[in-house]
Amino acid sequence: MQTIYTMYQDAGLAGLIYDLSAHDTFSLSAEGAVLIGGPLVLGTNKERQCKSVTTAVGQAALVVGVSILQYDFEQAGNTPAVAYADKETVSVMKKGRIWVNVNDAVTAGAVANLHLASGKFTDDAVAVGVEAFTQILAKFLTSTTGAGLAVLEFQQK
Repeated sequence: MQTIYTMYQDAGLAGLIYDLSAHDTFSLSAEGAVLIGGPLVLGTNKERQCKSVTTAVGQAALVVGVSILQYDFEQAGNTPAVAYADKETVSVMKKGRIWVNVNDAVTAGAVANLHLASGKFTDDAVAVGVEAFTQILAKFLTSTTGAGLAVLEFQQK
């Protein structure tokens, strides 16, 4: 629930569905805190749980979707990131267009990769610390001039 309003709202929020184009979602239980608008992997119980990516090598190959912002979330104080709590039901997008946090400047049309250290999306080329997704096809629909929010379009391979 939004409790503070400003004159100049941001165009989007991390995890907010971008538009009404075709999208596919499902729900899983959070294993630990799950950040909104971030890439998700399956949890210990692969049929029932999901969790945020870690900094471990190989995470991009495990990503199955992005966590969706629920409209009734209330941000606690000045916490920088809204998250699902452990065991809460997480809405997961596995196909569609969604606002996501990016690690650095990105360009519309560029292929999205995973920046391991931050757990955020980037359009940097695959190298040490940057991995390509293998279960999803992802590209940016909007550009940024630095870290912030961009629209990601993705689908399962």
